[in-house]
Amino acid sequence: MKTLSALVGTAALALVLTACSGNEDGKTTQGSVDDGEKSNEYGSIDHGVKDKDGVGFSLNGETIEEAANVPEDEKKAILTTFNRYIDTLNSQQIDEYLNTLSTATYNLDEERAATEELLATGVLTRTPDDATIVKYSKEEAQVFTTMETSIKVNETGAEEASKGRQVTVLTKEDGDWKVKAVHYIGDPQ
Repeated sequence: MKTLSALVGTAALALVLTACSGNEDGKTTQGSVDDGEKSNEYGSIDHGVKDKDGVGFSLNGETIEEAANVPEDEKKAILTTFNRYIDTLNSQQIDEYLNTLSTATYNLDEERAATEELLATGVLTRTPDDATIVKYSKEEAQVFTTMETSIKVNETGAEEASKGRQVTVLTKEDGDWKVKAVHYIGDPQ
């Protein structure tokens, strides 16, 4: 069972690291010492997470509030993109999944290779709960959700799940919303 737990943790980490691997200057840091591990100014008690892009959430039970300034048509477009991002990876539609990602921050060839490698070992299922737009501007939005990630290993049929919180940052690219970055923190098990 420990092997399966390690595989789920590794799969979730790999997915998050590849999803977070895009950055502003177009260079990826996957596999380097800068591949998503960031120090922060928070102590071990408040468990806050906040990065330089102003994305943040905490594990101290705060209520998640929806951004008040989101036009209804933009809300629909943002959540449609978010749901397509989740659904296309869950159904292993790699081309459609890649179409949800920002080309300004992701190297799509690297993302394709990492995604194909991950999906070759098992069936990955991400189940978001209560997707909420928590920050919005005309060019960027942040969607917060609790997320259950499960993987069923092809070789053994074993299945394991973990839960966490995720902020998905979307940006406007050629008039369409695209996933710019993903910030995830797993709940203690």
